Amino acid sequence: MSALLVDEQPGATAQVAEDLPTATTVVTETFWHWQYGRIRVWETDPHPSGHAVVLLHGYGAMVEHWRKNIPALAADATVYALDLLGFGQSDMPDVHYSARLWGQQVRDFLDARRLKKVTLFGHSMGGLVAAQFAHDYPDRTAGLVLVDPSGYPPRTPSDLLFRALQFAAENRLLRDLSYWLFATPDIARQGLISAYFNPAAVTPDLLEAFIAPLRRPGAKYSYLAVARRPNDFFIEAPNGIAAPTLLVWGGRDRLLPPRLLQPFRELIPQAESVVIPDTGHCPQDETPGAFNAVVQRFLYLNIFDLNPD
Repeated sequence: MSALLVDEQPGATAQVAEDLPTATTVVTETFWHWQYGRIRVWETDPHPSGHAVVLLHGYGAMVEHWRKNIPALAADATVYALDLLGFGQSDMPDVHYSARLWGQQVRDFLDARRLKKVTLFGHSMGGLVAAQFAHDYPDRTAGLVLVDPSGYPPRTPSDLLFRALQFAAENRLLRDLSYWLFATPDIARQGLISAYFNPAAVTPDLLEAFIAPLRRPGAKYSYLAVARRPNDFFIEAPNGIAAPTLLVWGGRDRLLPPRLLQPFRELIPQAESVVIPDTGHCPQDETPGAFNAVVQRFLYLNIFDLNPD
């Protein structure tokens, strides 16, 4: 167990939250032993309100991607951020990765922490996991904040590139070669630059946070999981999603453009939506001030029953 100081003063530590009032939030890092491996957890001190928020990162990311949001959220709730199995500093076993497997990770974590109901935040692939969790476990979901989520629309099996990637991921030799070719610092850097509207937001510390897990044993299993079993990474919600939901999208997202808001609005008709201008795929990290403001207002009005003014 270790304690981190998440300081809201720019430049103070590796866990910096910019454009926020000066304050310090203590975040404790632990490893929870799940049936499939150790899971890294960041959590804040228990909040007297009893509200709890769980943060789920996107593909290839980790808990640090929420470092600029945790202090704002911790003002009104206990905050938990999880490294999903196969990413960050969580274990990376050769298992059948899927949105529902990570949903089970969240469910079992809630049971371990004796949390009956939480508000789930999910970015990109984490948004897919959060949405699937809300469908599968509606009694455990107080609300949803989906940030540039993936999972819609599904790709067609006739796509030649789609089938070629799947073949390579299923073949052991091609899988290892593909990972060796693509899991490089240069590819990671280009991926992050594509994900951010402002290239200056891709700092050396951020880049290293994304590169480090690529070097860990077993990373090839989780990083190639989407290509290996793509049908496991689409939202399956025939019963719809009833939880109060906020959709947040970067107006300049080139990876998952804002037009994809429409299928999510159809899936979750009651959802509110906000598009943050001049922001790429990662608004929680690129424009945290605007992101935290819209999120807190949604939580105050729909989850925490507080006056946003």
